[in-house]
Amino acid sequence: MGGTSRRDELYAALRSAIDPADRLVVLHSSLFAFRTPADGLRGDLLAALRGLLADGVTLALPAVTFEFCRTKEYHHRRSVPNTGVLVEWFLDLPEVRRTPHPVYSFAVAGPLAEELTACRPDTAFGADTVFEVFEREAARIVTVGASWNSCTQVHRYEELAEVPYRHHMKVAGTADFGDGPAGLDLTMIVRDTALDSTLDFTPVFDRLRDTGRMASAGLWGTALESVSTTDLAQVCGEMLAEDPWVLLREPRVIEHRARELAREPVRLALLGSRNQEILAAEVAAEGRRVLGHEPHAVHVPEYGLLAREIHDPASALRGFDAHATFFTDRLEDVLSVDGLDEGVDGRLREAVEHYTGLVSSYAATTDQPVFVLSFAPLQPSAIDISGIVTEANRLLRDGLRGQEHIHVVDLAEVVARSGGGPLVDARLWQVGRIPYGVALSAALARRLWGLTLSVLGRTARVIVTDLDNTLWHGVVGEDGIDGIQVGTDHPGNAHRKLQLVLKSLRERGIALAVCSKNDEDLALRAIRQHSGMVLREDDFVALEIGWRPKPEAIADIASRLNVGLANVLFLDDNPVERARVREFLPQVVVPELSEDPSGYAHALLGDPFVTVFNVTDADRRRTEQYRAREQTERQRRGYERIEDFYASLGTELHISPLTEGNVARAAQLCAKTNQFNTTTRRQSRAELRRLAAAPDSDVLVLSVADRFSDREELGVVVLTHHGTETTVDSYLLSCRVLGRGVETGVLRWLAAGLAADGRTRLHGLVLPTERNAPCRTVFADEGYTPDDADGSWHLDLTGDHSTPGWLRVVDHTDAETDHA
Repeated sequence: MGGTSRRDELYAALRSAIDPADRLVVLHSSLFAFRTPADGLRGDLLAALRGLLADGVTLALPAVTFEFCRTKEYHHRRSVPNTGVLVEWFLDLPEVRRTPHPVYSFAVAGPLAEELTACRPDTAFGADTVFEVFEREAARIVTVGASWNSCTQVHRYEELAEVPYRHHMKVAGTADFGDGPAGLDLTMIVRDTALDSTLDFTPVFDRLRDTGRMASAGLWGTALESVSTTDLAQVCGEMLAEDPWVLLREPRVIEHRARELAREPVRLALLGSRNQEILAAEVAAEGRRVLGHEPHAVHVPEYGLLAREIHDPASALRGFDAHATFFTDRLEDVLSVDGLDEGVDGRLREAVEHYTGLVSSYAATTDQPVFVLSFAPLQPSAIDISGIVTEANRLLRDGLRGQEHIHVVDLAEVVARSGGGPLVDARLWQVGRIPYGVALSAALARRLWGLTLSVLGRTARVIVTDLDNTLWHGVVGEDGIDGIQVGTDHPGNAHRKLQLVLKSLRERGIALAVCSKNDEDLALRAIRQHSGMVLREDDFVALEIGWRPKPEAIADIASRLNVGLANVLFLDDNPVERARVREFLPQVVVPELSEDPSGYAHALLGDPFVTVFNVTDADRRRTEQYRAREQTERQRRGYERIEDFYASLGTELHISPLTEGNVARAAQLCAKTNQFNTTTRRQSRAELRRLAAAPDSDVLVLSVADRFSDREELGVVVLTHHGTETTVDSYLLSCRVLGRGVETGVLRWLAAGLAADGRTRLHGLVLPTERNAPCRTVFADEGYTPDDADGSWHLDLTGDHSTPGWLRVVDHTDAETDHA
């Protein structure tokens, strides 16, 4: 020590971190970080602190006690601080007092102690609290061996910024601050436990450090650092204004989680005549896996009460308003037998017709999709039952034919993916009338959730895949093109199988893209030239091959294709890359992949997010459509004036009424369009037909063609009329057509046509959602006047209105005769 005592060392280190003008010092410490003998340490520390007090500095050491929130009791002496031993030693000094707060108290001494102990005890960080005094007095906050995450002053700025991950909480209890126990109603902000967030103040203190506003020194093998509350308040205010989640670890994950929790629950109805306890449990578990923190609800009728729930208008089922409904009875359940070898031929038609009648009765009460499991042999039988099952499925499909929102789900396909375990557990059936075994219930849950996600437009539209050890075995940059394996032999055949699955998904409307850290020329040559490759360059709508961070590259791909991140699925063998994408792009779907590539194809096929049902021609052309969008974006870069770019595309807008020929596509657009969708009203086919037939409303289907793409139905407008005024009740466009001037062109055509018909006013409405940012300014951009009362927009139609010159509009509203 060279003759200098430890107390002198500590005093000198503290003085070096304190400005001569500082009157108030808040000290956070951790003695565990000190590399110095413990003998005599208490006396040395207290002597150094008393040296500061002798200089006229007021000291405040946190004496936080969280037990009050649990026990509802506090005593200024008996309630032991949770902030280390130094504050306990400090409190033993006769000149030290404790500020009156049952949770965030401080041990204080010095000239400002009187002001600090006069602060109010019933709130934590706002007006008239010690934290306000710290800020007003420009207190110096000092850490000795402690993390800056212990700096409670930051909570004041969280409260002032009204950060979205905290809420106010009231705690009623009894507190004794030295004058005897008294009732206390405490109000404080606390973190939302449902978000499972972790504080991380590092970005704030890194900015203070990087901008030279933090003093530092070494002491006993640890760091001593200090900042002014004036600087801290400024930096916290700036950073929280930029990003209110910045003080959390994995802020994008927590922000996404908060949005999930705020959503309307996804509602599934499981309708069967038997005990569905195990199936319902598996559906709930799969819901937690695919939705994360997003709420969901599953409705299951009580055993034996299915028909009553369907026919009773006041039943819980009828009030549940399911997003998707699933009829789950086996053929055995429909026939009320234990096995299909019990002589059921004579009753088959009557039983299946009764079942389809029940399904149809329910379907008549909802516009939402209804799914019915087909029949399949699920348990051993003494006779050949294949003919019975085939005939039952024929009767099932015949009985449901012509009902557009009823869909039959192939149970045999689900069975093929169910893995081990009995399809029907004989014991569970005999004891509890449980129709499906656990393994089949789990497979069914995955299938049912896939269909539900597809109904809600939440499945993958683009799969972004890695290359090395994902599409082929090996690392092309190290092994060369001849060294990578993809073909008929193991392990290359596992990667070829994955490519075959990806190819089939592409043909069902899911576009493919590549994101790989690689040498671009070498990787492209492997894709083009390797004889084992199933996927070639033309199969991909985007190729991001280079050394950028993958979250950045994936976000770029989604932006260029105008696809929401929630509709992107990312495949990568590397768990580190998967974790990084989950952290920075939490909306993206990132399935787990095993270390063994032989499971890749099966895992992808079984993932609910790749479910596609009712594949349309538009789905099959999706790769070409995204590629056309890429060409359009390249074309845009050659023009200075956006109007000249629009004119160069030769865009044609075809406007048709709702017809039997386009109603299926219109309903699909309503179900799946999220980004440019002004009200996100999910009209079904039946609802669209009703609106089209009503005298006070119109449904228009928008088709677009340009020199890069053929005519395709890409949008829907629903209008409602009230006297001489018209409201745009819904306006939605596929993301693939955005950026071509169609968004505003449709509104100008509407205004011109309605004005010519004698209408006087056109109203618009945007209901903001997490994903529809691209449409929020569409009415404002066209000169509509806002109504602050209800968020609507209004356009006076009495002036001149015309369709823009760069858009050719073809009006089919009078020519079409096959109206829906």
